[in-house]
Amino acid sequence: MTEARNSAKQSTARARAREKAAEFRAKQDKLEQLATDYFVAADSLEGIETATHKEVAAVHDRAAKQSLVVRQRAATAIASMLELGTSRSEVADRLGVALREVKKTQESS
Repeated sequence: MTEARNSAKQSTARARAREKAAEFRAKQDKLEQLATDYFVAADSLEGIETATHKEVAAVHDRAAKQSLVVRQRAATAIASMLELGTSRSEVADRLGVALREVKKTQESS
């Protein structure tokens, strides 16, 4: 009879152990899936950031080229005003810019 009780206790203990082990495995599987989700998201973020940096660099380059063209046009206009014999201070007053801008433009021409 003692053996029957021990056998029943062992069966119950094994069942509880299997149940706990199953819970543990389920939790581990869930943690593994969540970690996978995290790494997929992190890799996607890196790709997005890389693409964004490339786009920003391209926009910056395009803006620099466009700005250079416009600055050259502005410098040409100032140079033409000065060639007409207009004083630097009058050119600055007419354009509403600082005299140093006119001087800087004249020096770079």
